[in-house]
Amino acid sequence: MEKLFTPIKIGNLELKNRFVMAPMENGLAEVGTGEVTQKLIDFFVERVKNEVSMIITGSIGVSPEGRGLPTQLSLFEEKHVAGHKRLVDAIHNAGGKIAAQIYHAGRQASEAITGLTPLAPSAIPCSILGNHPKEITLEEMEKIKEKFVKSAKWAVEAGYDLVEVHFAHGYLLHSFLSPHSNHRNDEYNGSLENRMKYPMAVLEAVIEAVGNKVPVTIRISADEYLEDGLHFAEVKEICKAVEKVGCKAVSLTAGSYDSVDYAIQPMYIPSGFLVPFARELKEEINIPVMVAARLNNAKLILDTIEHGDADILCIGRGLIADPKLVVKMKEKDYDNIRYCVACNQGCIDRVLGGMCAHCLVNPCAGEEATSKLEKTNKPLNIAVIGAGPAGLTAALALKAKGHLVTVYNGGKVGGKLDAVATPPEKETFRLFKKYLDEQISREKLNIVDKKITKASDLDANFDTVVLATGAKQTVPNIKGLEKANYLFAEDILENKRVLKGATTIIGGGLVGTETAKYLAKNNSKVTIIEMKDNIANGIGGTFIGHLFAKIAELKIDVLTSATIKEVTSCKVILEDKEIKFDNLVIAAGYKANNELELELEKKYNVYKIGDANSPRRILDAVDEGYKLAMKL
Repeated sequence: MEKLFTPIKIGNLELKNRFVMAPMENGLAEVGTGEVTQKLIDFFVERVKNEVSMIITGSIGVSPEGRGLPTQLSLFEEKHVAGHKRLVDAIHNAGGKIAAQIYHAGRQASEAITGLTPLAPSAIPCSILGNHPKEITLEEMEKIKEKFVKSAKWAVEAGYDLVEVHFAHGYLLHSFLSPHSNHRNDEYNGSLENRMKYPMAVLEAVIEAVGNKVPVTIRISADEYLEDGLHFAEVKEICKAVEKVGCKAVSLTAGSYDSVDYAIQPMYIPSGFLVPFARELKEEINIPVMVAARLNNAKLILDTIEHGDADILCIGRGLIADPKLVVKMKEKDYDNIRYCVACNQGCIDRVLGGMCAHCLVNPCAGEEATSKLEKTNKPLNIAVIGAGPAGLTAALALKAKGHLVTVYNGGKVGGKLDAVATPPEKETFRLFKKYLDEQISREKLNIVDKKITKASDLDANFDTVVLATGAKQTVPNIKGLEKANYLFAEDILENKRVLKGATTIIGGGLVGTETAKYLAKNNSKVTIIEMKDNIANGIGGTFIGHLFAKIAELKIDVLTSATIKEVTSCKVILEDKEIKFDNLVIAAGYKANNELELELEKKYNVYKIGDANSPRRILDAVDEGYKLAMKL
């Protein structure tokens, strides 16, 4: 434990412990201009106040055409310096250090965002963005190198403690290194030595420009996870080379946009998968090695540093989920850590959609200055009906404010969290369930195991009732369905039922596809029938490709744009074919379970939250529960 909280030096910069906030996009800079905002400052300061030794900003654009997102920081004009200085001063005043990560998005920039043509080693479109980059000329390469230098100098002027040059994730410098994206016909392609020339020239120019004022580091993908991409054997050689020219540390990440699930790891990527790479790299170089990627349990965090597998931990989403993670580690309060579940819903999915980062498990994320709970001067006696994510979040926050709270669970504590965590590769949702259970115990939250079906079932004189009764699955209007022996998808997932034989699922949304994966994994032959043109609508970009790959791997049949004419006891009759089944499963959507509302309103002030208000995601349920507590 001691080593985690011992100082370490990166060049001439000393960090007080081994915890650094990893550079990741948060969507908090000014839309369009990339100027520093107060929300961004508040976001970072909250982490520094809770013992994070250094913040590494998300990518800072060094050139207008090289910005990848409309909410991304900019440092390509002198006018940007003042905002960065405000940020740096705030971090220093809070007791932390801060690093500027400078980058050019290259082929992973978008004309739709910048209004400019992206520049890349070769004119190869990004598979995710579908953009139209042009091959960068030698003259443009020199200009971009100078822009890196200018940004680095301005970063020093603003007071940053370290400059990190982005060699990762398929951005401009990484795309020169990678055979996947570098198909040039000049001296900058071919051998590793040739592919390194331009990124190394940029790095050396930045090191020379900042002199000994601040250390310069790189972030690099340990493996690109593409067959024709950059792999670890060559990455080790690159890291040796950067050490020789004066780089003071190497930060390991993974992937590129063409392998985005390794760059922004969803829950199906193993926790700590980069730690073995860091361990091996430490054998090759003599400067600190920083490691990131799903460091989401206390033992992994402890072991990585104590066993010498890495020198510094770069934690991004984990510190969005719990800004107090470092303090809790220091106090050995491991059961109280609110771990990231790697759902990517509140952070990455929102940021890629042009919004600010939020978090499924932390409703305060991105709203640090405006989401503090204040003790009430007028305590209320409040009943919360429903013990799912919305109800429990509201109840815990209301109790923290000083209200008297009684929760009626009417079923499982945790609501649908167990069902959500049942399909393959979704187990980490149980981390949130475990956290909520811990808070219930610590706060001695009063939970009554009683189903409320009418107003008279409430056994006290409450001032207010919070309706958090969730949603229930709908039955589609299909001829013959009422006579069929069907099951609801939710019943299967909640009760972990295994069905044998041929199973047909009506509905190909998130619940339908996840139920299909679960059943197919347990040897049922599964067919999904969906009336829309596509299945899995609304599923985030870091999950969707993997989902389709799993559906193919499990040999799940998918029928889209399908109109069901009739259902019998053993087959679904479509317009053009018949699908025989042994089991029929309904996954055709949800409707709010709020029938109690009108009756309760006759006696109480009633507030609806979560799916009882409108069926959506856990992210929305948690947010609504917390915001209601702030208001009451």
